[in-house]
Amino acid sequence: MNPSRFLLCEVLTTVLLAAAAHRGLGEEPKRFPVPRDCIQPEIGYCHIAGMDFGEEGDRATGDRSALMLFEDGKPLGPPRSVHQDIREKGKGRYSHWTREGLYFSASDNTDPRTNGRRYEVASTNPKSTLGGLARFPARPKTHVEEIDTNRHEYRIEMGGTLDAENTKTLSTGNCLIAFQSNLSLTIENVGDTNVVNPRLVLNDRGNWYTFEDLLSEFTRGAATDQDKAYFIWQSMRENLYHETPLFANDVPHDPVRLMNFFGFNLCDDAGNAGCSVFHHAGLVGSKNRALNGHVQCEACVGGKLQFMDIDMDCFYLDRENERPVSGDACARDHDLVRRELNYGRVVSSFESSEAPAALFGPDDRLYDAQLRGHAIAYTLRPGEKADFRWDNAGKYCAESQQWAHRPKYFGNSKFVFRPRLDLKSAERDAAVAVGLAAATAADGSGNLAGTSADAYLVYRVGVPYAICGGTVRAGLGGKQAGDRCSIAVSLDGKTWKEVWTHQGAGVQVPVVTLDAALDVLNQPAKYGYFVRIGLGSVSAVAAASLDWLEIETDVMAAPASLPRLQLGANHAVYRAESPSACRVRITHEWQESDAVKPLPAIASPEYPQPGATIRDSVVTFSWPALDGARQYHFQVSRRPEFRYPYRPSLDVVIPTTKWCVPYTGTFSPDTTYYWRLRCCDPLGVWGAWSEPWTFQWQGPRVPVDLRVEQKDQTFILHWQPNPRGERPAKYEVYGSDQKGFSVHKDEHHVPGRGKAPANFLGETSETSMVVASPLAAAAAANRVYYRVVAIDGQGTASGCSDYVELPHPLIYSRPTTDASAGQPYRYAAQSFRSLGDYQNKPDPAAKDRRYDYRFWDVEENRFAVLEGPKWLTIDAQTGTLSGTPSEKDAGKTKVRLEVKNQFGGRAEQEFELKVGR
Repeated sequence: MNPSRFLLCEVLTTVLLAAAAHRGLGEEPKRFPVPRDCIQPEIGYCHIAGMDFGEEGDRATGDRSALMLFEDGKPLGPPRSVHQDIREKGKGRYSHWTREGLYFSASDNTDPRTNGRRYEVASTNPKSTLGGLARFPARPKTHVEEIDTNRHEYRIEMGGTLDAENTKTLSTGNCLIAFQSNLSLTIENVGDTNVVNPRLVLNDRGNWYTFEDLLSEFTRGAATDQDKAYFIWQSMRENLYHETPLFANDVPHDPVRLMNFFGFNLCDDAGNAGCSVFHHAGLVGSKNRALNGHVQCEACVGGKLQFMDIDMDCFYLDRENERPVSGDACARDHDLVRRELNYGRVVSSFESSEAPAALFGPDDRLYDAQLRGHAIAYTLRPGEKADFRWDNAGKYCAESQQWAHRPKYFGNSKFVFRPRLDLKSAERDAAVAVGLAAATAADGSGNLAGTSADAYLVYRVGVPYAICGGTVRAGLGGKQAGDRCSIAVSLDGKTWKEVWTHQGAGVQVPVVTLDAALDVLNQPAKYGYFVRIGLGSVSAVAAASLDWLEIETDVMAAPASLPRLQLGANHAVYRAESPSACRVRITHEWQESDAVKPLPAIASPEYPQPGATIRDSVVTFSWPALDGARQYHFQVSRRPEFRYPYRPSLDVVIPTTKWCVPYTGTFSPDTTYYWRLRCCDPLGVWGAWSEPWTFQWQGPRVPVDLRVEQKDQTFILHWQPNPRGERPAKYEVYGSDQKGFSVHKDEHHVPGRGKAPANFLGETSETSMVVASPLAAAAAANRVYYRVVAIDGQGTASGCSDYVELPHPLIYSRPTTDASAGQPYRYAAQSFRSLGDYQNKPDPAAKDRRYDYRFWDVEENRFAVLEGPKWLTIDAQTGTLSGTPSEKDAGKTKVRLEVKNQFGGRAEQEFELKVGR
């Protein structure tokens, strides 16, 4: 056995044996609580619990999830219930559908968030990571750095085999960290003067304290505006995941707040913040695009917009695979969207982006989004510290109760102020001090006492993160029965809410939670408050006293934003903006573990081979399976350092050893592509990346300059071979009435239409083809839209061209020009008719949803006779002209037909009708 695999196998064996022993003894697997605030209502009796359930759900495993659900210790079920049954019948039915999604109902169909019951999950899967890697042994480590300057550098070595980098799996909808090595980072003022804006940067990343610093880091190394657009998109998407926001207003629209507070977003948050970063990076003219059911940013590069979807991990390349296209281009041609992968990276297989394509439409609107201004700026007074943490206390803030929910992955840090309670310090640090005198604490340290019935002091708390709670702890005491001590809180320093009071002699040690008083679940977001300590003494003699005070403020701080240690050597740079040198103590606490040995890198791929030139129309990448691997991260880039992916569909985390994007034109000739792999074990630990391999693709480029020539009722499609690359040997032509259609040689499924026939018309070695005429009989002839694919002498296909559009409506059929008296006459006029494209739009008729996916713009042609004999009538819907002429109708007459649709389109056909006797 490979020595690098021994320890992992040993750990897995231990897990398996332990699970088997439990089963043998008849013991149930360990249960883990489902926090109430991670449960959201869905439809009917169904609720969805969102958390890491330790294994893939039934959707990815084919109904093999081993997750069990308990209510107050009793098992619920049946598992694997149909979701509609959970919604309509409930009664404890559940479905573990995705790794982070559990659909379930309470046993009596009550609301599991409010029914007071305990919900837990367990698994009989021996490879389940439910509960994380906390069960593995880890060594606690601490490093303390004493600093007395405004700039200081130091190094920390972190050992072990695990850290947040190699145990992180980021999907569109969650961030999973199997083993978080970082525990806390404390920056504490241990001197006698204020410390202004203390900031720590580790390993030259995470300097997001100001917008300017964030922008500088995101665009570092960019040589062109195109680099800037890609770098910003990548930097934001790799530190965010899709989650319902806590604030529906502009709080998360500021890039510094989004990245530092939350680390998660809904589409408009990422869109607004991304647009702001693009704009201020010099990509002036960048816009935010409001689609039907989606919002996202467009970077302005070279005067053209590029739709860069941070939220759904996507952009869409042009037909030449060179640059991302605009939202307008996507709205015009849904095929550009359909051939790409959305909602990456973690997927089980490739899925065409039909639903995301439907979000684009001609009614999209563009608007500016340039918000910035927030900074992680704060001052630490003597005795004050910032305690940054990578876990959470289950606290969060929100715009309102409607938006309040527990995010799947978030962090709570805290600011702790323990003021010095001598008179000089109180005068310096307190906002207000009234009626105070020095006193002596029992331990001989300085403290404060009141000298009147209305003596008090006020401390202001100001933090740069959104506040989600707080606690006041104090040592207070009275000497006489009339002495009164109190604690009050105010958001503005004017209106106070008393949260604790005591009257009488004796020592009191109150611990007061401030969460409710701070109103953290209602807007606006809070960044400061006041604490008032009342020391009312019944006599002028100092009596009511304050021996010590601690004000702890909980904040939301995104774990990804914090200065984290990584395996190996870490370089730390500390800076402050204090007017003079200050004394600061920085304490790092982390844990090291060697319990799991990451998987080795894959030595060589199967296809394509390193350095190969390939000619596949559709490329299937493959590599050998690695023993113990559960997932593979597969990447293709045009850059050897893989700063960003070549296209989103080629940056995926998958369970298989093959990957294929089932569209031609995915690659272009004369380009070197780099690709690599890494492997993840069942515990969520990633191995090292393989060495980059290269390949080139050889084949024709997409045909260009499509146009239609009309000769009477015959339409000839013309095109040109791409001026770059080799000349094709032949071409394939495809036609459809669906705008933005994708080419298919076989029957295929189209959302909103069901089964659709093949749209292949034919092939030719020429650069033109008749596509519509009265005599054309092929199924794909006489259609509204056409595309062309180039084929080279080796049979390699290009991607499909842009589409060309025939005029519509337009009557292309050849009329029947002869009729006989006394005999029925019939002519079925046929017109081009567009189906439009599949779109998501608000549906006024829908009762249970706001949007509906359908073909909204199907043209409804109506026919009419504008000029002709009275005996001639027409079916307005079908265009069938009919009637029976009489003897007196014999002769020649002019017939003029009209076809028009509901969108103002109109055409005529005129012909001479001869009636014989």
